[in-house]
Amino acid sequence: MKKIFIILISLFLFSGCARRKKEPDIAKIPEVFLPEEIEIKEKSEEISKEIPEEKEVEISIIEKTEEKNLEKNRTKEEKKIVLSPIKKITPTIKEEKEKLEILQPKIFIDFWNGECLIYNLKLGSLNLGKGIFLCLEDGGNYRIIGITIPSGLPAYLDYGYNRIDSFIDKNTGKVKYCYLYSKTGKTEEITEIFFNWPSNQYNMIKRKLKDKKLISSERNTIKFEGDIFDCLSTFYLLRNIESENFKNLEIPIALKEIWYLRVNIREKSPKKLPNGEIKEVFVIEPYIRSAKKDFKKQKINMWITTDNEKLPVLCEGLLPLGKATMILAETRKINIDSKIDINKTVENIIKTLF
Repeated sequence: MKKIFIILISLFLFSGCARRKKEPDIAKIPEVFLPEEIEIKEKSEEISKEIPEEKEVEISIIEKTEEKNLEKNRTKEEKKIVLSPIKKITPTIKEEKEKLEILQPKIFIDFWNGECLIYNLKLGSLNLGKGIFLCLEDGGNYRIIGITIPSGLPAYLDYGYNRIDSFIDKNTGKVKYCYLYSKTGKTEEITEIFFNWPSNQYNMIKRKLKDKKLISSERNTIKFEGDIFDCLSTFYLLRNIESENFKNLEIPIALKEIWYLRVNIREKSPKKLPNGEIKEVFVIEPYIRSAKKDFKKQKINMWITTDNEKLPVLCEGLLPLGKATMILAETRKINIDSKIDINKTVENIIKTLF
């Protein structure tokens, strides 16, 4: 789970090498639907109880999830989302006893409704594939989607197919459900996180499959205090990085356990972007830690433009095989329509990339 988070913070950077070309298999990126709210509540309450780890129980969960994934998206409602307060933490005090200060609410998703960001993924000068971030309304929620599609050798090895979907309530700004998927060869990992806000807890189900057969499963119930974010919506939260409130702020992230993100604003200055344009950007450095560990510097930095769009134009990090980069190649505006099929929209976007 830590690996997944680091990949997200580095904007889906991943290693490998690409010497051959191959068209990506779109079918390897699953379609995702929000389970019905009643099912989210039932699963959230059920998982919090002690349930024996039996194979029969796990298979039934998979079957129920697959059945729900056949349901259509809900119709769109026009409302705005306000960021729920996040907490400012004093680093020298243990988390369980820290006194929290509430930041002023900020709108952090509605501004980017209908935005699609397309990135080129590289290792040195080698092209690895494409990365996509998409933000759209989906019924009473905002839907944030992050996808990586490999090319070249990674595609031949079936490495680099990733998808994350977050469903965020437009009324409260709180995440309801997060779906994480990755595929490496014949092995797939699926993680579902169900948020139970009245109980201040989230429930995680993780399944590992090989050749479409369940080989392991894991489930956890994690308690939290105050506000918490999923790993994908944090990407959009960082686009408000100019705020002084980010100083010494630890942002809690719901993963297998609660992780914390701190951001260092290294500089604010004009930079020459990969496309040759000169723009003023924030250069930021993300640091992450678990509840049991201290912050360690990650060899990652991001450039976010200081204009109104707050575009993450570049992310780079040092990996064992060299410097990995994610470069913003294109921005698109998706026509928002109440009848839009989001999974079909994702498929159509991918088809235009290769």
